[in-house]
Amino acid sequence: MSVSESFRPEVRAIADQIRPVLARMEEARMTAIRKRKQSWILAGILAVITLVAVMVINASGGNHEGLMYAVGYGGAIITLLVAVMMGSGAKNRYLAMVKEEVFTAAVSRAVPGIDYKPFSMIPRKVFEHGGLFDSRIDKYFGEDCFAGKHGATNLTFSELLVQRVETRSSPKGGVRTQTITVFKGIYLVADFHKEFACRVEIMPDVAEATFGWLGRKMQGISGNLVRLESPEFEKVFKVTSDDAVGARYLLTPEMQERFLALRGEWSKDIRAVLMDSSLHLAIPNSKEWFEPRMDVPADDLPTLHGFLVQLMLILKITETLDLDTRIWTKE
Repeated sequence: MSVSESFRPEVRAIADQIRPVLARMEEARMTAIRKRKQSWILAGILAVITLVAVMVINASGGNHEGLMYAVGYGGAIITLLVAVMMGSGAKNRYLAMVKEEVFTAAVSRAVPGIDYKPFSMIPRKVFEHGGLFDSRIDKYFGEDCFAGKHGATNLTFSELLVQRVETRSSPKGGVRTQTITVFKGIYLVADFHKEFACRVEIMPDVAEATFGWLGRKMQGISGNLVRLESPEFEKVFKVTSDDAVGARYLLTPEMQERFLALRGEWSKDIRAVLMDSSLHLAIPNSKEWFEPRMDVPADDLPTLHGFLVQLMLILKITETLDLDTRIWTKE
């Protein structure tokens, strides 16, 4: 049975426990909908006033072309600001309230050891310390941070959007600016189940996947490349480390199989680093997770179910990698 199917009865129970919160949020949703409608009506009135003003100026004769354009453009800008800012503001405030009250309350009941902070993120210095992406970082955004203890494992994860800005001269002169996504998805830092001092990087094996045996030969040029036992693992992952013996101690045949399972569950582009007795894991994800909706009632069970299932899928990583099994000196 999948996580989604097995979790439905628990979601219903959680919804019953937070029924007063859901009722209050439904009132807030209806208020937000009314405010959005009011903003659209006001925007419509402003648009009509702007159009009439332009027509009057045009009919008055004389050289008023500059005034006509100023009124037209100015009115259009004000109308757009009213429609977008007032309408979006009401929607965004409601969605923020759902996260802060409904989702937070649901997490505290579904996973008591986990703390949810919807508008926090993995700190930039933690992401940079992981060193999983060899790129300059110019923009760093994030939200939906979960932190705490699940089973025997301490972990923190959040959604991140990391970008760099490239500026290039165009052939016709001038400058062209392009924003490039370095990483978008879930970034997780978890307590590993063994104590260790080395650094082990587990990256997608682009060379071997692209060039086959030639790519494998090219990898051999790297002085810190670590070869492991599993042919399946070797085909899709490239492992480098400052301590080959330590890397093999951590990436046992069983752990290699677990990383393959994790790749199958999530993405062929996952990458990880083992360092400071911890795991840093980057899971690319182009979709927006942990998001409420305004077009359904606040007590909509599928929305709450979807949020909690996404949370449980990430927490399941501790099971996939067997992080709760403490090894020897790891408490």
